[in-house]
Amino acid sequence: MKKLGFYFSALAVVLLSSLALISCDEGIGDEPVDVKDCIGTWMCIQSTDEAYGESVDGLLVGKEITLKENGTFTSTASSFGSYGTWVLKGNEVTAMSNAGNFVLKVAINGSTMKWEGTASNGVKFKYTFRKE
Repeated sequence: MKKLGFYFSALAVVLLSSLALISCDEGIGDEPVDVKDCIGTWMCIQSTDEAYGESVDGLLVGKEITLKENGTFTSTASSFGSYGTWVLKGNEVTAMSNAGNFVLKVAINGSTMKWEGTASNGVKFKYTFRKE
C-alpha cells in the first residue's frame, strides 16, 4: 500500500509540473527574423492589449497589415496607422506611422507571425497574424 501511495504522489508531481510548463508564456525570444519572411499581407487572428491594469482581447482580430519590401506598410487597423515605414533589425521592428511610433519584437513560424511590444501611448500588446 505504501508503494501505491508513493506512485500516486510521484504521478501528481509529474502532472503538476507538466501543467506549470504548459501554462508558461515565455513570449518572443531573441531569434533573428529574415526580412523576406515578413513581406506580404497578414491578418490578425488573435490580439491582447493591456493598459492601466486592464486587458482587452480581440480588438485587432480581422485587421490586416501589408509589409512591403521597400520598408513601407499599409494597414486596416487605425491603431497601427493606415500607412507608414518599418525597419527590422534582428527580431526587433521599429515602425513609424501616421498614428504614432512603436517598437516590437517579432517571431515568424511558417505562416504565423507574432508581435509583442509597447506603443508610444504605453499600451502593451501581443498580436498573432496569419499570412494571407
